[in-house]
Amino acid sequence: MFSRILKRCESIMTMYTGALFFGVLLITVTNIVLRNVLSVSWLFMDGLLRLLFIWMVFSGTAVLYYRNDHLVMDFFSGKFSPKMARRIDLIQQVLFLVFMVILLFYGMQITKVRMGIPFETWNLPTGYAYVAVPVNALLMGLFCIEKIITLRGSKV
Repeated sequence: MFSRILKRCESIMTMYTGALFFGVLLITVTNIVLRNVLSVSWLFMDGLLRLLFIWMVFSGTAVLYYRNDHLVMDFFSGKFSPKMARRIDLIQQVLFLVFMVILLFYGMQITKVRMGIPFETWNLPTGYAYVAVPVNALLMGLFCIEKIITLRGSKV
């Protein structure tokens, strides 16, 4: 049940991240055309681009982590027996979970501070961009817990 919920969450996040990427691309192209062709500058676009970019990066990172498509250093674990490699992977996942707890804690603090700082050109707190940090840290923490459960249950 837990795994199915996380799989569905990853699926939604994949579509969401793709939409964010498309938004970043569209805003960037529009910004280039407006500035260089029409000599018009929409000042709010930089803030909107930052908002979308931060969410895209953190959501994309969570999806990559869930899928194991992120950069993994497996040079050393390939040198060990399967049982020892599994133990090393378990230690790595536990350390990653600790890091996600720290990221969640400090991400909430940063978001709280940034809620008092608006974007330069529109009256929207920058905290809405930076809340991507604790939200995705929480999701990656849940993904990590699933990996730890799977690793603990596997027999080698």
